[in-house]
Amino acid sequence: MTFKKLFRESFLVMAWILGFMWIISNIPINADVFSPVSDAFKDFELTDVVFSHIRENQKEEKNIVLVNIGKLDRGGVAALINILNQYEPKAIGIDAFFRKPKDPQLDFELASAFSHTKNLVLVSELIENPTTGSVDSIKYSNPMFMKYAQPGFADMIAEGKNSLNTARDCIPKEVHNKDTILSFPSKLVSIYAPEKLKRYISRNHDVETINYQGNINVYTEGSTSNSKTVFTALDWTDVLDTNFTPETIKDKIVIMGFMGEYIGENDWQDKFCTPLNSQYVGRTAPDMYGVVVHANIVSMILKESYINDMPQWLNWTLTLLFIFLTVWIFNWLYLNTAEWWDGISMILSLVGVILLSTATVIIFDQKNYTFDIAIASVALLLSGNLIELYWGILKPLYMRTKQKNVSLQNQNKTEESI
Repeated sequence: MTFKKLFRESFLVMAWILGFMWIISNIPINADVFSPVSDAFKDFELTDVVFSHIRENQKEEKNIVLVNIGKLDRGGVAALINILNQYEPKAIGIDAFFRKPKDPQLDFELASAFSHTKNLVLVSELIENPTTGSVDSIKYSNPMFMKYAQPGFADMIAEGKNSLNTARDCIPKEVHNKDTILSFPSKLVSIYAPEKLKRYISRNHDVETINYQGNINVYTEGSTSNSKTVFTALDWTDVLDTNFTPETIKDKIVIMGFMGEYIGENDWQDKFCTPLNSQYVGRTAPDMYGVVVHANIVSMILKESYINDMPQWLNWTLTLLFIFLTVWIFNWLYLNTAEWWDGISMILSLVGVILLSTATVIIFDQKNYTFDIAIASVALLLSGNLIELYWGILKPLYMRTKQKNVSLQNQNKTEESI
């Protein structure tokens, strides 16, 4: 086959492969037999391997301190804040709601502690319209507490708000009533390093992928050795007993929230699966408290260490180019190595997928850059069989139909001339 003809046939085969993939992807399949497999892989991304097993433990984050509030009442939280304020933190963020009045005395103590806090951020909750996706309203803590604080909305995205779904992304900002509102981590950074927050927002991403730095060194089922000891965490007992040095708090971002009744006791409340989870397929145990996820987002902004995604147009261009080159090579092999075809196509498909996956992992590890290889990988795995179907059935069927039409046209011309 000539070079020109092989080039043309490769386009036709590529169209056949993409068409086949599109048809299959649009067939509704509801088979319970596939549920265990689909459930195990639905929350898996190849880059999780980098977070959980390849990247070494990050250096200690010296700008952020976490404080566990356990199950303290409002008076207990007030006592923690009064002690922390003595050591002059740059900002205090509390990942907890204080929505309704409770005990008047404890409410007064908490409000009084808030009034003496220099830069206080309280978490808020966005209420979205499910139809439009826009923000309908925002839930805050009680006004008696909010008058001393700035709000920042909880920004983590975990599909279905299920802790067993991996928290991968965050929202830097939102728009409500034409006003731009900042997320909880963004608000804290705006106090600590406003120039870095400005550059973060200027990326103009509606959603950012969280570049996880690490965890706290507690019992976290499913965590790996390279996902700990990045953040300093003080238990509420440590603060009440002033079991820390002044340098631990001074000029730092202090983020307070629930990390178990005591640090070290595993509790699934307000806990999420993350890419740091050692079981990156079929996760069954969350590995990170929500307050620690917030700390990871703040750390990412402070370090300006972001994950960048390949633009869709470029991803599609490279995917189509890769598929075409694959089809071109496979077409040549099918037409010239018939007796070796089955073995060669299978080996090349597997090797190709492994190389694609390896390249994805290496580039993400070294450059924090991601691209989607799903379509290219599926096309590569299907190419061998689909090329065989094309040359063995579709092409001969087309040629016979074409010859039959030519014969009928010639016959009609002959009858017309008689």
